[in-house]
Amino acid sequence: MEAFTIRRELPEEQRKVESLIRDSFWNVYRPGCLEHYVMHCLRNDKAFIPELNLVMVIGGEGKEMLVGQVMCMKAELTLDDGTLLPIMTLGPICIHPDYKRQGYGKALLDNTLELKFRK
Repeated sequence: MEAFTIRRELPEEQRKVESLIRDSFWNVYRPGCLEHYVMHCLRNDKAFIPELNLVMVIGGEGKEMLVGQVMCMKAELTLDDGTLLPIMTLGPICIHPDYKRQGYGKALLDNTLELKFRK
């Protein structure tokens, strides 16, 4: 596994990230995919958590390649007694097809959970 950096998505990377998501999910669960469009829409949702909108890159400055992405959203569960329980959802999470099954996804997930639960 190549060395990588995980950082917040930059505004100018949004289209590249959506392309990464599309390439990662294309024809995986059904013909084509919608995940990249969902990401596009979720960035404007009030539940979106910009601090947990992360990308994984390999390569040095100026030669970075996006290989992964994850985002988180605020949500609520309604319990049996009607109480609302605030939660966080995670996803979409994706890894470039050429980098799947090499540990990058686990590293991205572990890093995101560490950021969320860091005290």
